[in-house]
Amino acid sequence: MLEVKIPSEIQDYKSKVIFGLSLRQLIAVAGAMITAIPVGVIGHGRISSDILPWIIIIMTAPWVGYGFFKFQGLKFEEYARSWLQFTFLPQKRVYEDTDSTLQDLHVELLEELIIQQRIDAGEYEETEAEDIQV
Repeated sequence: MLEVKIPSEIQDYKSKVIFGLSLRQLIAVAGAMITAIPVGVIGHGRISSDILPWIIIIMTAPWVGYGFFKFQGLKFEEYARSWLQFTFLPQKRVYEDTDSTLQDLHVELLEELIIQQRIDAGEYEETEAEDIQV
């Protein structure tokens, strides 16, 4: 029986260039090799064989992240940019009043103050003022 995998969303589809890797992943592997091979060759006789692989891993990690890392729909560079902005730049916090109880109370107090001022100025009669306040 022949099976064909169909992604749930067409946007999840990634075209494969060679060896089952997308173009982005292929560029990342090539970049990692271009970085790792000279470091390994140059450091072979000069750096301890215990430390050299760790240096190579640290230097190729950004390439691997670029090609293979994806978190909540964000590519590596998008995620790194947003993480750096969130961590090191000052955040602007916007206050939004979702509970308008205080605003309603403030409006009521202003209305009562205006009515009281009109009563004091003689614009209302006492009976109308009592009907309004009740």
